[in-house]
Amino acid sequence: MAGFRIPEAHRQRYGIIDRPVGTDPELALRTRKGTGYYKVPSLKGVWYRGPFQHAGAVKTLEEWFDPTRLRRVPGHPFGLRLTPEDRHALIAFLETI
Repeated sequence: MAGFRIPEAHRQRYGIIDRPVGTDPELALRTRKGTGYYKVPSLKGVWYRGPFQHAGAVKTLEEWFDPTRLRRVPGHPFGLRLTPEDRHALIAFLETI
C-alpha cells in the first residue's frame, strides 16, 4: 500500500512475511488503527467460533471450505481445491485444536 512501509525491526520481531492475499489493504489500516497489520486469530477452537469471513458471511467450516462458496462470498480461495477426502480430514483436524 502506498505510504506504508513495515519497519525492518518489526519484520524480525513479529515474523512478518510479504504475502498478498487479494484483500483490500485499506481494511487492515482501518481495523488495526493505521498500523497496516492484520491481527490473525489463533486456530485454537476455530471450529466453534463462526461465523467466518470479514463480514461473518460464512457460518461453518464446512461452508468455508466448500468450493461453491465463491459464487456468493468472494475472496480467499485457499483450501478450496482440496479433494472431498482432504477437505473432510482438514475440518476434522481443525475440530481437534
